[in-house]
Amino acid sequence: MARNLSGKLVAPAADVTALADKAWFDAHIARDFLLRDPAPLEFKDPLGDAGDGFSWRVLVVRLDGGSRLRLPLSLAWDLHNDHAKDQHLAVLFEQVAPDQAKALRAQALAKLARA
Repeated sequence: MARNLSGKLVAPAADVTALADKAWFDAHIARDFLLRDPAPLEFKDPLGDAGDGFSWRVLVVRLDGGSRLRLPLSLAWDLHNDHAKDQHLAVLFEQVAPDQAKALRAQALAKLARA
């Protein structure tokens, strides 16, 4: 006997990695940065080879109003994601982030300072 099943189109806003990042920041209120492994097909284009001794990671930055920015990074494979502290990740962000990402972060910090 066959059952009739119906599918549901999930909106792009229901991105599983975005929901997981939100949950992580909700549980870690004092943190502004998260370093994690990338999810399969998380980015539009393939990340390619990270290099010998390196692996791809994602630096997630909390912005204003619950927004988050995700940047793919190639980092030494022996760096553990959960050992990365905000102060180190902030330095890393300043070194590798594009100017537009830095501007978004600066806007978020300015709004926070005014509050």
